[in-house]
Amino acid sequence: MPDAPVHRGSCLCARVRYEVSGRLGTFDTCHCTDCRKSHAAAFAAYIMVPRRDFRFVRGAAHLTTHAAPTGTKRSFCKRCGSIVTCWNDDDQVYTWITASTLDTPIAITPAYHTYVRSKASWYDLEDSRPRFETSRS
Repeated sequence: MPDAPVHRGSCLCARVRYEVSGRLGTFDTCHCTDCRKSHAAAFAAYIMVPRRDFRFVRGAAHLTTHAAPTGTKRSFCKRCGSIVTCWNDDDQVYTWITASTLDTPIAITPAYHTYVRSKASWYDLEDSRPRFETSRS
């Protein structure tokens, strides 16, 4: 059996580094207000990964966490501000990594858009990916 792929990522200043062993999960673009504001962008791009396959290689002590009123938590580098992970304590199986922090090229693309009811008024969705008013579930 071939070795599981290893995907590596880091924050902008490279103080925080992580690895994901195994296949990456669902790739989501989230348009909720929390994601838009925390990323200062039209949407956030997250990839779901099993927590058992994720580990910080360096710099976990340089992370801090912000908990949104919705209960969603985001870890980000104290130095450069890069958001690295996103999770909810209700889900003990998965965490989400920010696609933009991956250093390893990936072959997957976003599967769908979530929380389009909160989409930025100035951003047009011009692809044919499925759209969900709130979460996918």
